[in-house]
Amino acid sequence: MSALTFLTIGQAPRPDLSGAIEAHLPPTTRVRHAGVLDGLTRAEVEARFAPVDGGATLLSRLADGGPVALDAEAVGEALQARVDQVEEEGADVVVLLCTGEFPGLRTRGARLVEPDALVTGYVTTVLPGSQVGIVVPLPEQVSEAREKWRAVAPEPLFGTASPYADDCSALCAAAHAHLEAGATALMLDCMGYGDRHHRALRAAGVTGPVLTPGAVVGAALGPLLT
Repeated sequence: MSALTFLTIGQAPRPDLSGAIEAHLPPTTRVRHAGVLDGLTRAEVEARFAPVDGGATLLSRLADGGPVALDAEAVGEALQARVDQVEEEGADVVVLLCTGEFPGLRTRGARLVEPDALVTGYVTTVLPGSQVGIVVPLPEQVSEAREKWRAVAPEPLFGTASPYADDCSALCAAAHAHLEAGATALMLDCMGYGDRHHRALRAAGVTGPVLTPGAVVGAALGPLLT
């Protein structure tokens, strides 16, 4: 029986992020949830993790449901300590619920699943030569996304829409802009995008492939735990 911990960069639990992955897991998997910001107030989060000018920014959610922008470097520094902690608590598998890049993140013995590597590898392998339209949550994340997706050819198109908006109108607008520019597939590059976003795009007439990180990670991880 595997012990798996979902680790969010925000506050746990985040069933909206883990649900698509959990659907692929064997029923015997023991699941726990942890977050980098667990136990902190919004004021404490903003004091320790507020975005800095010129730095990479991440978007997550606190336990009260409110979104929060975070400095990627500060999150990365705190993330390693949380990975160490959940491994000490018995995790055999640690699944990071974020598609950001965290170079040097490691475990001592547990399997570490980093969605950023899985989703980029999936797109380059399954959709070679396709014009991919990528959606990220924030405009300030586009420059980092261009670097992250640099191996994809032709060069992807980039747009923005928050996964935490009350409705999916901005996402649908970004998707249709990509399609009008020639995209034949969409990649929603944040763990915050899930089934409701996929359904909204289908309802808005998007018929091509729409990839979400949770679905990709779940499909890849499930067979390893059976």
